[in-house]
Amino acid sequence: KNHRCTRMCYGNQDLDYDDDHRFTRDFYYLTYGSIQKDVLNYGPIEASFDVYDDFPSYKSGVYQRTPNATKLGGHAVKLIGWGVEEGTPYWLMVNSWNAQWGDNGLFKIRRGTDECRIDSATTAGVPVTN
Repeated sequence: KNHRCTRMCYGNQDLDYDDDHRFTRDFYYLTYGSIQKDVLNYGPIEASFDVYDDFPSYKSGVYQRTPNATKLGGHAVKLIGWGVEEGTPYWLMVNSWNAQWGDNGLFKIRRGTDECRIDSATTAGVPVTN
């Protein structure tokens, strides 16, 4: 019931469903070395990663799984940027759970160490142009 598909927008009701949706004609995988350039040139990308039982309680900072964390499964999120916090490089991500989760729906995950396989599981799409 919670995952029912509807052909209407939520949130901003002034948006037209058809005008607001974008479609891709193709996709491509990114390597760790090409992620930043692709985001700078084309915008956000999709990233997949392994979720561990310490991740749902994330609030702030740069996430790194704890040594004894148990894998729960996989998840896909939107990668929108990167940075360095207290010497630790990170990816800035948008999660789909809700704005009350994490840091207003966002989280940072360690970059450059393939934390939870995040560095090696990114894809981008080639949009359909009208």
